Amino acid sequence: MTQEEYNQLDYDYAHCAGANCQKAGQCLHHTVYTMLQTNKHDYYTVVNPNVTTGKQPCPIYEADRKERFAWGISRIYDNVRTSDLRGVKINVMSCFGASVYYKVKQLKRAITEEEQQDIRSAFTEMGYDGNAIEFDRYEEQYPAVMRIAKY
Repeated sequence: MTQEEYNQLDYDYAHCAGANCQKAGQCLHHTVYTMLQTNKHDYYTVVNPNVTTGKQPCPIYEADRKERFAWGISRIYDNVRTSDLRGVKINVMSCFGASVYYKVKQLKRAITEEEQQDIRSAFTEMGYDGNAIEFDRYEEQYPAVMRIAKY
């Protein structure tokens, strides 16, 4: 994680010393803890060490990896037959719900990897090649930095 990404985290993002945790080297909460010397915040949140007793699975574990977020669905319907268009749109909309669907359509919300797979499955269920779906653009980022609201 870069300093710029660290600075984008919420002020209350939990820092974990990971003293008893087997997965500390793979956890984003521990990674941000190791960056404390560069912390310019007035305060930060620390995980209670009694919570991370080494027992797995850790209740706060978050993988220290970036996710490939997608933006925009303007071209996903290009190869859909007119007779199937309404059904495919309803299936895609059901992946999010109507209000989130329109935020995605207006580029106000990114699409997680899991949601991308759900959209591809919606196309596959209608007889199309879901793997051929391409979103408008992609961005590699930590989910904690993206702050994707789960609706």
